[in-house]
Order: sequence, then C-alpha cells, then structure tokens
Amino acid sequence: MTTRYVAGIPIPDSAMARAATELMRDTQSRLLFDAARRTFVFARLLGNSRELRHDPELLYIGALFLRIGVTALYRHSQQRYEIDSADAAAEFLSGYGRSREDIAQVWDAVALHTTPGIPEHKPPITALLSAAVDTDMLGTYGQALCPGAISRILREFPREPGFKIKFLHTLALGQLHRPHSTFGTINADVLAFHDRHMQVGGFCEQLLASKWPY
Repeated sequence: MTTRYVAGIPIPDSAMARAATELMRDTQSRLLFDAARRTFVFARLLGNSRELRHDPELLYIGALFLRIGVTALYRHSQQRYEIDSADAAAEFLSGYGRSREDIAQVWDAVALHTTPGIPEHKPPITALLSAAVDTDMLGTYGQALCPGAISRILREFPREPGFKIKFLHTLALGQLHRPHSTFGTINADVLAFHDRHMQVGGFCEQLLASKWPY
C-alpha cells in the first residue's frame, strides 16, 4: 500500500493506525475528524521545525483521540471530556500492547491539550499536540510553517464553512450535561459563550462559600 503524504508528512499506516482511523471516522463528526488530522500534520511539521524527537504513530493516536470525549459515547460522563478522551486513547493503545510509558505519554498529551501554560514544558508529544491545536484553532505558530504547507493541509482536511461556530457548538453540546467539569478550564468559557445564563461557578465563589475551617 502506498503511503499517503500531506504537506510532505506521511500519514501513519500501520495496522494500529488504520484501526484508529476507522474507529475515529465512525465515532466522530467529519468536523472533528478533519480537525484531528489537521492537528497531527501541524504537530509533525512543528516537531520537525523544532527538531523534537517523537514517535509519529503515538502522535497520530493522540491527535485522533483528542475530542472523542465530546461525542455521544460520553453523554453520561461526569468527567472532564479531556480525561474521557485520554482514557479512551490509553485503552486503545493498551489493546495493541503498547508500553506503559507510551500510554502515559499519550494520556498526558490528550488530557493536557486544553490547559494553557503547562504542555510546552512537557515531553514532545504533549508539547507538540498542544501547539498544533493552538495552530489549527488560532494560527498561533503558523509563522513557523510555510504558506504552501498550510494551504495543502487545509485542502486535504478542510475547515468547513462556519467551522468556528460549529466547533464551539460541538464542544458545548458534549459538556452541557457536566458543567461542573469545566471549572477552571477554557471549557467554562465555551459553555458561557453557548449559554449566557449558564453559571459554572469559579474558585473565588467556592472559597468564599466554603465553611472550612470549622
């Protein structure tokens, strides 16, 4: 089978990678699936530009599983969606006999991808996935990539019309049943944007309302 390349980056084609691709294609919306694949290519390009050694296959699995936690599979979960996504990635990798170290790397990368200020100080897979998410969403590190590469990525895995609002709506719908899980994260802002009347609460309110110490 011929390896597929996007912007010069080979898309992993092992049995595990193909299984993950099919699973995520069947589980996620096209909007989330294409965002995950863009994120992978951005992450690889950023890794190359920064000369960060990493396992492309683990990076691919992490990218694909980033947002499975907001799908219908987790409509009854009360955990942060990032934890559900990280747990799902870990279970998948365990099924393919990957080491505890490999699984821990991917778990951290997925769980921390929405936590500002920490991923860049972690090992390459975590740092690269976070940077790639920021690039896909906000163009944060786009200046490190050549315009031709960006256009090829977007042509292969396009952002559909109205992507920004649709993406925020998708994230919100996956968390409306567990608003408390968004406390202290960017997801609280996502829910507030979706519903101005939703009160997630915050640290200051919790501290002032606390009865501790007795």
